[in-house]
Amino acid sequence: MTRLAQTWQEYRKRMLDETSRFIEWGLKHPDLVIEIPAKPVGEGGFPKGVGEWFWGVVLSTSTDAKIQFWRDFLLRRPMQFLLRRCRS
Repeated sequence: MTRLAQTWQEYRKRMLDETSRFIEWGLKHPDLVIEIPAKPVGEGGFPKGVGEWFWGVVLSTSTDAKIQFWRDFLLRRPMQFLLRRCRS
């Protein structure tokens, strides 16, 4: 195995290990995990701007009041509420 391939394998293992630890933590602390918006298959997708807004809020390191407002909103599981209303 070349050093480049070995480096990739090491990097891949670190990524998988970190992802595994995050998933385990999230399962133990579901109230602290932001749910990624999703729609049932066949019901269309979200406009591109929604994805840009969501990931901008989730990945931002800002402590701005508006960013914090939207983080708090996302932690309240708004998609579960919205999907229930659409099915009613």
